[in-house]
Amino acid sequence: MRAIKLQQNLGLTVVAALALSACGGGGGSSSSSSAAGATMALSGYPSSPISCTNDNQQAWLRDYMNDQYFWYAQQGTPNASATTMASYLDSLLYKPVDRYSYTQGTAAFTQFFAEGTALGFGYSIGFSDTAQTILQVRVIEPLSPVGLAGLQRGDTIVTIDGFTPAQINAGALAVVSTAGVLRTFVVKNQAGVQRTLTATSATYNLSPVLTSTVLTAGSTKVGYLAYREFISTGATAVAQAIDSFRSAGITELVLDMRYNGGGSVTAARNLASLIGGSALAGKTFVELRFNAKQSASNFSYAFTSNSSTLGTAPLPTLPRIFVLTSSGTASASELVINGLKPFANVVLIGETTYGKPYGFSPRDACGTTYNVVNFDSVNALGVGGYSNGIKANCAVADDVNHALGDPLEARTAAALQYIQTGACPAGTAVASTNLERNVPNASVDRSSSATNSGAFNPALDEARPRGMVAD
Repeated sequence: MRAIKLQQNLGLTVVAALALSACGGGGGSSSSSSAAGATMALSGYPSSPISCTNDNQQAWLRDYMNDQYFWYAQQGTPNASATTMASYLDSLLYKPVDRYSYTQGTAAFTQFFAEGTALGFGYSIGFSDTAQTILQVRVIEPLSPVGLAGLQRGDTIVTIDGFTPAQINAGALAVVSTAGVLRTFVVKNQAGVQRTLTATSATYNLSPVLTSTVLTAGSTKVGYLAYREFISTGATAVAQAIDSFRSAGITELVLDMRYNGGGSVTAARNLASLIGGSALAGKTFVELRFNAKQSASNFSYAFTSNSSTLGTAPLPTLPRIFVLTSSGTASASELVINGLKPFANVVLIGETTYGKPYGFSPRDACGTTYNVVNFDSVNALGVGGYSNGIKANCAVADDVNHALGDPLEARTAAALQYIQTGACPAGTAVASTNLERNVPNASVDRSSSATNSGAFNPALDEARPRGMVAD
């Protein structure tokens, strides 16, 4: 499916407090520094601009980049005539390697990471044909305005606010960033029945666990968990899903992260601990490595089996873990894959992931949050550098005509077949599944589906900034 979407500002984000640098809190173990040492990484430049004039903000950002930016020695030429701080930051980035750093409003950042909420309608849609005529719903946030209005995965868009798919693709649909905006959807369901829905933009609670269920592959019980974003507000739902899998006696697991752009590093570590088993407790999940000036701040997170931290006990050790992926699987979701690989047989089904082994220590200044690459990440074997993504073992296209968790959905069905046969479905096996360690390819855009060759359209996909958040 060729996705039309807001460019996901996919990052591995470290946040102790918005105004502070990364620290190893939330259960992370220190390897080469303490939490205090990580916070001290902020020394050497003012904590905020002298004032919020354009000149003072630019001067502050230059100091910050010279001290904290991962590629501080390869910065671009400052554009002093830039009219916005976003464009000024863009001039400083190490191009084309850095396709990750970005700015956003601090209010939106706080909504996602601290509150577990978002403002908008709550849908993601994309073209499912190469001619770009069939526009379908990919995923819906259940508690969002369109989720409550009845829009469903697989619905085909006839018009939105009177605009046809071609007009929408051309940018006719306005981007909505405020509450109270009415939007009208004319759609057809799988049976071809047309209906009209209306929804009003609003702030809504995110649902990190989109669905969880127990499937079967022959006589084998299989846990299925669709996980959308790594935020702390999802901890209870994850623990409940794990408990239901345990009660059902599952012996295989399918983790669906095809629409997961990242989130909290602690939440990622906790999920990996829950599905990796108690035997991993104390072993390194990830090490974060800062630039040469800040190497004293390097630190690692360890797997844990602490039930009070995780909300429940880890699952018994599984023979393997299936992960459903797309080119939008990024950051903290890739961290789970890479972190488990030294210890578990991780089988990827879907597409090559986004390729985001870097992360941020977000900084707030004058109402803008700067998510700038501050570090890279490696697993217990020192493996990282997957800037071109992590390849899938079995290449299987998304199947929006079936619900997430439906055993007939193509990627889910491929996992169930693999469980029974021990191999990818015929014609889907990928020759090499090693992590790619190449220099980032600026021509490869992995923030949407592999067939996406067009520009992003933020009116159609309310993808939120995500990251690897040390909380």
